[in-house]
Amino acid sequence: MTLTDRYFFHTFPRPKQNEAPEAALDRAVEILRFMKEAGLVLAPEIVTWEIGVAGGGVDRLQVLQQRACFTELAIGELRGHAATFGPISVAFNIDQLRGAGLTPVIYVPQHFGMGSLSQLGTICTKAAWHTRYVLERLEELKMMSDPDTAVARWGHPLAPDAVANLTNTDPAGNVIATYPVPMENIQSIMKYIGYRNIPFDHSIGMLSVFLNIFYPTDNMHSGELLGYYRQREWRLIGGGIAFNERPVARPLTPTERERLMTIDHQFWSRELVVNGNSQTRCALASIYDPVENWNFVDLVQAIFVPGPAVDRVRAVVEDRVPVQAYP
Repeated sequence: MTLTDRYFFHTFPRPKQNEAPEAALDRAVEILRFMKEAGLVLAPEIVTWEIGVAGGGVDRLQVLQQRACFTELAIGELRGHAATFGPISVAFNIDQLRGAGLTPVIYVPQHFGMGSLSQLGTICTKAAWHTRYVLERLEELKMMSDPDTAVARWGHPLAPDAVANLTNTDPAGNVIATYPVPMENIQSIMKYIGYRNIPFDHSIGMLSVFLNIFYPTDNMHSGELLGYYRQREWRLIGGGIAFNERPVARPLTPTERERLMTIDHQFWSRELVVNGNSQTRCALASIYDPVENWNFVDLVQAIFVPGPAVDRVRAVVEDRVPVQAYP
């Protein structure tokens, strides 16, 4: 490898406030050990979008993302990158990682004042979320009214005069409207909408991809304008997405969750609220597993670490991957 080579780098873990470099390195080594044995973790994050609403006020849309993050860099840029994002940097071949599903983030500008055209990006994000919601409801109607799957779904065939009682509920779960609709009518509507059309579940998956790769341009934590945009981030993503009818990510086992908690209890025990339900970050994480027998270690070209840690990291990966000090 030469200093002119460019790779995708997965660098970890971001140092905590007032954390000693030795402690961050200890965490990094344990994360690497976990990745080698269990796989590449897709960590969850709640991304909040603020959209102005008619008549004043702000509508906050919260989207759960599950992703592993990568940055395209020259090796000569790596030391400065690692100073911010963590002591261990894993280098991947660009073409191979793209072949495994890596995709660039779509940066969405935050607004500069309610009611202005600067809201266009966040409005598009909200539209994608609501479009997915509508398609999920259509998929539910399709499944509940399908006579071919009725026995598996309900335990008995659909009666010729079966009626679905569709309900609207408020945010507290109270039913505010009920609509009795004959199943036969729902079947007819689903056949009409689905004729020569992409299946609803495929479209739901496509919108889930977008919602997992939309990200703000500005770093609101640091106040840096275009701070996230300048990171040139790419991602492997999860979040209920399937390829060739196979989920691209799998849940963690109970043992794997316990290991993550041991590595960094503060990070993985944090509660995230998704659709009104609170779950730990660890419970919402997953392992990237897009095809049978896929192992991300097979795509690793090299691992870069601080000089004193070279032998320690080599002991973890053994002879599978070259390990060298940052240039």
